[in-house]
Amino acid sequence: AGLLTVPINEANYQNLRIPFMFLSRCSATCNTVSYVINNDIQGGYLAAKYLLEQGHRRITGFFKADDIQGIQRHKGYVRALQEAGMLYDPDSVTWFYTEDREVKPRETISGAIQAETPMDAVVCYNDQVAVEVIRTLREFGKKVPRDVSVTGFDNSLLAKNNHIPITTISHPQDKLGSMSAELLLRLILGEELTEQELHIRVEPEIVVRDSTWKR
Repeated sequence: AGLLTVPINEANYQNLRIPFMFLSRCSATCNTVSYVINNDIQGGYLAAKYLLEQGHRRITGFFKADDIQGIQRHKGYVRALQEAGMLYDPDSVTWFYTEDREVKPRETISGAIQAETPMDAVVCYNDQVAVEVIRTLREFGKKVPRDVSVTGFDNSLLAKNNHIPITTISHPQDKLGSMSAELLLRLILGEELTEQELHIRVEPEIVVRDSTWKR
């Protein structure tokens, strides 16, 4: 027997007596367990770096505070800004929680527009947030991407099928799932895996669509 799980509280698994593997999510301190995850820091970095390369300089960010993926995607966003020689402005970042994930981005964008806060691009925690951001921008008369470019994360059907297809970061869930299942089976069969096989970070890629443009 074995367990393949997307962990909520990683401490609950530390004393498990069967082979297990974390999928998609793992904190920076979980190197004592096996995992196959997306490199979320690199994903956040790629999104912000691409916008910087397109000439954007006033880049707002929306990140999920109660999720390690949100924390790591924010780290990548910050790294890209620092690499470009730009000062990180915490006022340009909005943190939201699971319970306000639909309301907070909408309120923040509408408030920024009404306050005439300079903004030419938005990095979003995921595609769902990007859809809400784009909808709110359009409701206030802003054109995407001509006035404001927007990026998502996950390369979900939402990004592909949105009325403005969204530039996003890949999150190859099928690949993560098949890799982790194969490795877990090998653990169940008693194989000894290398350190590299036990701790796998899949490198994401940026998928460019119509929600961004070069300034």
